[in-house]
Amino acid sequence: MRAWLALGMAALLAACASPARLTQATSTDAQAWQGRLSVNVQTTPPTSMSASFALQGQAQHGSLSLYSPLGTTIAVLDWTATAAHLHQGTQQQRFDSLEVLTEQATGAALPVAALFDWLQGTPSPAPGWQVDLSTLAQGSLSARRYQPVPEVTLRIKLD
Repeated sequence: MRAWLALGMAALLAACASPARLTQATSTDAQAWQGRLSVNVQTTPPTSMSASFALQGQAQHGSLSLYSPLGTTIAVLDWTATAAHLHQGTQQQRFDSLEVLTEQATGAALPVAALFDWLQGTPSPAPGWQVDLSTLAQGSLSARRYQPVPEVTLRIKLD
């Protein structure tokens, strides 16, 4: 469960090879992305997860759906400025923020606000993280957190 949730955070990276697709969602300030993501956390033992994803919204409110290789929904995360929810089947958990949810799910808080900027090609800073957007035009990005430990690697491959 923890491994699959880590994947979901978002947000987000690894496998498939096709150009990036960025589509306008229903709101003028919301975006939508889909593809594959992987999250690796260098704990003892290391934790690694990957899944297909669909991400909609923006840093302040949105949703992230995670799918197994067979297309089954693993989890759905949705958030607002005041709360985040994790839906898995009939179970639902509430968290104070998306960062708290990602830390619970992956063992490390992921920089969700920066991630939305990264997906749009803006190398916004996130404390402790380094992002590589050099292959975003080909539909992929990677980011690594060096501080605080544990080290975390996030990879996204957009469809």
